[in-house]
Amino acid sequence: MALALDVLGEKFHSLLNVTIVYPGGIPTFWNFLRGQVKRVVVRFQAMEVPKQLLQGDYAGDKNFRVTFHRWVHQLWQEKDRQIAILMKEAGVL
Repeated sequence: MALALDVLGEKFHSLLNVTIVYPGGIPTFWNFLRGQVKRVVVRFQAMEVPKQLLQGDYAGDKNFRVTFHRWVHQLWQEKDRQIAILMKEAGVL
């Protein structure tokens, strides 16, 4: 993602954050083919990319890399929280 933002920069306005949860456990491709996947929960969220991340130099600027890593880490923390909520709602956790 950092490379794409570095190359395309201002052409990005937002990104699509997709979360997929399989309450019955992670299926195999064969499970999908056989129609054995009973439930899939999908959440989509359009997220604005912070403006400061559209103008940095990921390869050459250590401070920018740290800022970018923190932002991505926050995205993953939120995604983990959402997954836990979805699994709890599904009666799994």
